[in-house]
Order: sequence, then C-alpha cells, then structure tokens
Amino acid sequence: MSTILCPTRGGEASYPNQDRAIQVAKEQGSTLLFLHVSNVEFLDRMASPVLVDLESELMHMGEFVLVMAQERAEKAGVKADTVCKSGDFQEALFETIEEYDVDCVILGSPVGETAYTTQPYLENLIQTMINQTDVEVLVVLEGEILENYTSNDPVDSTSS
Repeated sequence: MSTILCPTRGGEASYPNQDRAIQVAKEQGSTLLFLHVSNVEFLDRMASPVLVDLESELMHMGEFVLVMAQERAEKAGVKADTVCKSGDFQEALFETIEEYDVDCVILGSPVGETAYTTQPYLENLIQTMINQTDVEVLVVLEGEILENYTSNDPVDSTSS
C-alpha cells in the first residue's frame, strides 16, 4: 500500500487541500499521513524558558490540527496517520518522507497575503524533492490539482 504525505498548517484555508489529499488517498487505496511542523527559531533572542513553553504550546496546537484532519479522513473511509514535528520545515519533510516510505507528497500552493511560503520557495522545494527522492509531488490550490511532478520532471516557474 502506498503512502501519501500531506503537510498542513491547519485552519479553514487548509481544508480544501486536505480534502483533495483525502480524495486522492481514497481513489488510490493509499494510507494518508498528515504532517504539521512548528518552528520557533524566529524567537531565538527570547529567554529559553519562554521558547520551551511556546514550542510546547505550538506542538499541542499542531497535534490538535492533525487530529481534526485525521478524523475528517477517517469519516471519508481513509486510514490516516499523523506526525507532528518541530524545526525546519524542509528538514522535517525529508525526514518524514524517508521514515514513512512516502510515495506522494501533496503540497498547497501559496495564495494571498496569508501564505506562509512563496512560489520560488515552493518551486525550489519541489525541485529538491524530485532530485533527491522518488516521490511524486502534487501541487494543489483550494483543492484543485495545479501540477503533478515526478522525478523526471523539471520544475518550471512559467507553468504555474
């Protein structure tokens, strides 16, 4: 059985992309793995006890977000597992791909002012993934598949 990885920040804006991941997993008979990564490195100048408390709180929030996604998947008849990590997103993503023998990664495309990532960051991430792993990468926007990349595909910023 194949494994599909769906990194998610959570919240209502994430639901359409999570729903697409659930649909793809159901269609393929795959296990779905939701990933949430929190990162407090931007607070390096704060006192250490404050960071530990904040990191712990963010991990709890991430776990809650993942449980909600997992419940929605299971209501749709899809087996879903969750992973909550802290640190650099790209490092956590690659660790998870390796740890769980992931076959496909579904990434949300940046949208609007609330986007956590940029299009150049996403393109670089995808290019790195297809160069270093054998995963298929689907890029979705508001639940619609925009792009599908495999290890043989160059990432072209003009196609987006």
